[in-house]
Amino acid sequence: MLDCAIIPLSVLNDRRLSRGDIREYGLLSAQPSGEGISLRDMDRSERRRIHRLVRLGYVGIERDSNGTRCRLTEKTEIQQMRQTTVSDFAEVYRAYAQGVHTPKTVETYQTAFRELARVIGNVPLDSIGVRELENFLAVKRNEASDFTARKYYISLASAFEKAVEWNYISENPFRKVRKPKVPERIPAYFTASEFQLFLSGIIDKDFREFCTTGILTGLRLWELINLRWKDIDFARKWIIIQNHDDFMTKSKRSRVVPMTRILFRLISERRENIRSESEYIFPNKHGKRMNVGLVERKFKETVRAVGLNDRLHFHSLRHSFSSALVSYGVPLYTVSKLLGHSQLRTTEGYAHLFPGELHSEVNKLDKGFGVSSNSAQR
Repeated sequence: MLDCAIIPLSVLNDRRLSRGDIREYGLLSAQPSGEGISLRDMDRSERRRIHRLVRLGYVGIERDSNGTRCRLTEKTEIQQMRQTTVSDFAEVYRAYAQGVHTPKTVETYQTAFRELARVIGNVPLDSIGVRELENFLAVKRNEASDFTARKYYISLASAFEKAVEWNYISENPFRKVRKPKVPERIPAYFTASEFQLFLSGIIDKDFREFCTTGILTGLRLWELINLRWKDIDFARKWIIIQNHDDFMTKSKRSRVVPMTRILFRLISERRENIRSESEYIFPNKHGKRMNVGLVERKFKETVRAVGLNDRLHFHSLRHSFSSALVSYGVPLYTVSKLLGHSQLRTTEGYAHLFPGELHSEVNKLDKGFGVSSNSAQR
C-alpha cells in the first residue's frame, strides 16, 4: 500500500516525526479520497502516532456515521503558515517588534534571523529542531564568541515563543536547547584620569558635552540621542526619560534622573547659546537626531586615538556612572533607580527614595570624574 503513497518532503524532513509516524502518514495518503482510517481499528501505538500527526497539523480527526476516523487534512491556513521560512518570518516579526522594541533591539533580532538562515539555510520555521539550533550556536561560538551565541539564543528564543503563539510552529525548539554560558567578565569603565584623557582627545565641543552628559547621567546612548528640551525640568534640575511617538525607553517606563551641579550648568548654558531650532539637546549638524552608528564610531576612534583600553565603548560611560556611585557607597537600590533597571525587587522594601533625594548622590560624580565647566566646554 505504501508503494502508492505520496509523502511530501515537509513530512519526510520533519525531524519531530519517527519512521512509524511517517509510515502512518503514508497509510492515510494511500486511502481513497475522503475515506480515512477508523481509530477503532488501530492499536495504542498507532493511535499515539496519529495523535502526534494531528498535533503537528498533518492529520485531521472527525466523527461520522462510521465512527471516529482520521483523514489527511487539507492545506489549511495554519499549515501554510508552518511552511513560512526563516527569512519570511523575520519580516513578520520585524513588523511586530518595531512597535514594542527600540530600533537597536529590532536590529539585533533581524541580525539573529539573518545569521540563522545563513548557517542552517532558509528553511521552513516548522522544520527547525534541536539539532539545527545546537549546530547554529556551535558555529556562532567558533565564528564569534560565547557572548554572541548567547545573544542570538536569547533573541531567537523570544521570537520563537511568538511564533508558537501565532501558530507558525507548534512548540519552541529552543526550550530543549541549553542557553550558552559565558564567562563572567567585568565591564570596561573609565577611571577619573582616563575620562579626562578621553575628553582631551575630543575637538568637537558638542561631542565633548554629549559624552560628559553620558557619564554624569548613566543614560543609554539611545536615550541620550533622543533627549529633548521638553525632557528637562530646569526648576527641579531633573532630566525626565520618557516615551515619545518615535522613541520608547527600554523598560517602556519613564524615570527621573537628577542633574549634578556641573551638568545643570552645562545644559543651562547650552540652552542660552542654542544655535538652532532643534527640539533635541544634542542634534546633528542638520538639527535632526544623531545617528547611533556614527556616535559609536566617533567614540571608538577617540578611545584609540588617546591610547585607552580598546574594550571601552559608549556604553562604558553607563558602566562608569554606576561603578563610581557604588564605589562612593551609594546604595545599590539607588543606583538601580537611576539606571532605570526594573529588577532588584528584593531590595525595594529597604529604601523609599524619591527623585529629589537623589541630588546629593549624583553630585559626587562631579568631583569623582574631575569634571568642571571648563573641561566640559573648552
